[in-house]
Amino acid sequence: MPRGKKAAPTEAAAAERKKPGPKPLTEAQKKERAKQRAEEIKKAENMTPALILQYQGADVDLQELIERAKAAFKEQHKRTRITDLKLYFKPEERTAYYVVNESFDGKIEY
Repeated sequence: MPRGKKAAPTEAAAAERKKPGPKPLTEAQKKERAKQRAEEIKKAENMTPALILQYQGADVDLQELIERAKAAFKEQHKRTRITDLKLYFKPEERTAYYVVNESFDGKIEY
């Protein structure tokens, strides 16, 4: 063999250098993975983020305040449906003000 040129690798040597890849999945494993992905997608589509207000060392769950505002409104207006809800926070007063259906307002303390 001439100097400076490398010999072509043999098939056996090339097979030894190849790293093994993932093993093929069985049909049952494929179905299980598809089921897991579908559940994950459904969970991601229905995800609601946790909203936490931190102010002067206190943590306030905003979702809880939304539910409390709805409950306070329903106590006074049992037959009125809530189609719009706006919540305004004043952390320095530890109070949330709400406006329902652009007509009714109130406040809740936290």
